[in-house]
Amino acid sequence: MTANPVPRVGRGSLSRRGLLTGAAGLVAGVGGTQAVHLLVDADDNAAAPRPPSPGEELMTEHGVLKRILLAYRAAADQLNAGVTPPVGAVVDAARLVYDYVESFHEGLEEAYVFPRVRAAHPDLVRTLLIQHDRGRHLTARIYRADDLDLTRADVRDRLRTMLDQFVRMYEPHEAWEDTVIYPALRRGTPQRELDLLAERFADLENSHYGDAALQQVLDRVAGIEEQLGVADLAAFTPDDNGS
Repeated sequence: MTANPVPRVGRGSLSRRGLLTGAAGLVAGVGGTQAVHLLVDADDNAAAPRPPSPGEELMTEHGVLKRILLAYRAAADQLNAGVTPPVGAVVDAARLVYDYVESFHEGLEEAYVFPRVRAAHPDLVRTLLIQHDRGRHLTARIYRADDLDLTRADVRDRLRTMLDQFVRMYEPHEAWEDTVIYPALRRGTPQRELDLLAERFADLENSHYGDAALQQVLDRVAGIEEQLGVADLAAFTPDDNGS
């Protein structure tokens, strides 16, 4: 049975399909004016601050994902201890995963990054794409947590398993992207093309989420962390004696 789609929380009409379509002119490379006009002319914005490089942007988005994984782990630990976590926080985290991580961040990877590194890392890209697909199925199921009867032990165990599976898959997933895929993108892409990609990524994020897009997303994450009791970074620091 196909899972119901998760509602989008961004303000624009951005979609994975739209990202793939919009990137079509770039996949073949930036060799002429068509690709330049598809993005933006950096010279027109010479006075504007330079956006982060594609790799920096994607790794920042991975930072958001890491914090959501921490929230998922906290919820799973609570379920394992027989405590019902705040379901609204779990659902909101899944909604953010769908909209920001899967539809936007992974859309950028599939449209602009993977086509440029596939020849160098075909097996890894294939695995990453499979994991994107598995992640979307898990997210659609986690999103429906507020419809579950969490008074039942078997249902609680099923939700905990889904959260654990998502965390277990995405921790190495993003590590391989950070250490293999993004460096390969940097090595194999001319600087002019990287600059255009940076402009494109920034434009897409701002058009979909509005100004201060990252801060808005981080505010959402902070609220989720607060509800799940993992908002204090200092709480993760071990004592001097290692306990």
